[in-house]
Amino acid sequence: MKFEEIKEELRSVLKGKTLDSILPPLVFVIAYQALNLLGAIIIAVSFALLLTMYRIIRNASVLYSLFGLMGIGIATLFVVVMGNVSDYFLPGIIGSVALVIVTSISLLIKRPLPMLLSHLTRGWTFSWFLRKDIYPAYFETGVLWLVFFTGRALFQIVFYLADNVGGLTLMTTIFGLPLTIGILIITYIYGIYRLKTLNGPGIEEYDQGAEPPFKGQTRGF
Repeated sequence: MKFEEIKEELRSVLKGKTLDSILPPLVFVIAYQALNLLGAIIIAVSFALLLTMYRIIRNASVLYSLFGLMGIGIATLFVVVMGNVSDYFLPGIIGSVALVIVTSISLLIKRPLPMLLSHLTRGWTFSWFLRKDIYPAYFETGVLWLVFFTGRALFQIVFYLADNVGGLTLMTTIFGLPLTIGILIITYIYGIYRLKTLNGPGIEEYDQGAEPPFKGQTRGF
């Protein structure tokens, strides 16, 4: 599998500036170490606003920067109301738990999250995903996602209960963009491999009503 192919697939999934939603929390924690709570909030919110303005000036997507800005607003509210800097990460922890629940439900109802997202983003015929020689690949990658989301939520909860801001920052960083990209790469590589072993039709073959033996899905998952 070519590196350029994986890079292109990642680019299609990570459209937008995901760093915009990851960097503000890190700025907050760094600023909090050097300043007080109010100073950290002001700097983090200002940083998120600058990112949003930068995307607007560059005519780029502001979706992730807006998510980052909203996330900071909600998180800082938690800190102000509850008076604990660890509560800055509480909305993210709630989001992680929600992802565990959503992914679990998607597997239980036999509509794995990777399958639903692939259908929505690529627009592929939904009945193709449900074939017995296609579906297992998406179910198995859905289980992988569940393990990832569960691990992230558990680590975050443990550090939150211990009031370990440094640990929360580390987990937010590691389980943020780096591991997310890693999981997406593994999902793509394993998914293509699994589709080949299942010997099902590629999406184009399916839409064209091709008969076996199939060439199979060689690009895109």
